[in-house]
Amino acid sequence: MKKKYSILLNILYWSLTLITMGLQTIPAIGKEPINLVILDYVIYTISGILIFYFFYFFISKKYLQKKYAKYLIILGLVFTVFYTMLATIIYIFFVSYDAFSLSGKMFLLEYTKYYLQFLEANFIFGLSGSLIKIALLWYESMIKQKEIEKKMVTDELSLLKTQINPEFLVSVLLELKNRTEKSPDTAIYIIENLSEIMSYMLYETSANKVLLDKEINYINNYLNLQRVRYSPDIISFEVTGDTNGIMVPPLLFMPFIENAFKYGDGFFQTPGIIINLDAGKNNLSFEIISHTKENTGKNKHEDEFNIKSIKRRLDLLFGNNYSMELTNDDNKYITKLNINLTT
Repeated sequence: MKKKYSILLNILYWSLTLITMGLQTIPAIGKEPINLVILDYVIYTISGILIFYFFYFFISKKYLQKKYAKYLIILGLVFTVFYTMLATIIYIFFVSYDAFSLSGKMFLLEYTKYYLQFLEANFIFGLSGSLIKIALLWYESMIKQKEIEKKMVTDELSLLKTQINPEFLVSVLLELKNRTEKSPDTAIYIIENLSEIMSYMLYETSANKVLLDKEINYINNYLNLQRVRYSPDIISFEVTGDTNGIMVPPLLFMPFIENAFKYGDGFFQTPGIIINLDAGKNNLSFEIISHTKENTGKNKHEDEFNIKSIKRRLDLLFGNNYSMELTNDDNKYITKLNINLTT
């Protein structure tokens, strides 16, 4: 938490506490000399501030570890007991000095009365300082954890990009070389789609989220190049629903599509790869069906696809607001991804 917010939290706590303590002194006004009422208020306030900030500044992440926690509690209780002894003596000296003239037993009773009152107050102040510091440390830890998770998503996205680019680009460039002389129009078509892909990769994917329509355009450019490499009829890509204004993480669906081309065997069927994307009011559904090679086992397929990494990324991005189903049936690998858009 930023320092200014910690300061504001402390100011708020002490403002409410001092006002509450001040209200508690009102019944004593008129019954006790005003100077004693003020001294009572000031001594309790100073004592509370001292013990509050002793615990506030003493507690750190180190002492919140399980092996140190019990020692911290014991030390806190012992300190509060002995601190209260000293605070009570100071209080009696300034507020009830006549108590020192009492006999030993009577002084002990008088001292015990004030001591128990102080002990209760100091315990509350010490506990408050501890809880506020622990809350701040917890909040700071949560913020750092979120930052780590965001970095993990960014790192995994960067890794994903490096996995997508080289092999695909090499294939496209080879296709471009072959088409340049034989079919100049096709070569220009390849260049146009490839330039849009590169522009998207360079300028759009650095953001945490992009418009779904831009992601769909990127997918279409990618599929257009694959259609040139294989056949226009092997790929079916259908988008339904209202995609306007929907934001998604960049390259969200590309690992599944890349996987279909890398490990699929549907290049001689019509269609061999079927992709459906439906944008509902509160959810986004993605499905891809691809034919697989007969000797491609499910476990090997998932291992090659690095499905654990994909699941981890989805967990970090959407938490419990998504579901993914993977099936391998009759030489067809089916992936279904459903994302809740309400959060």
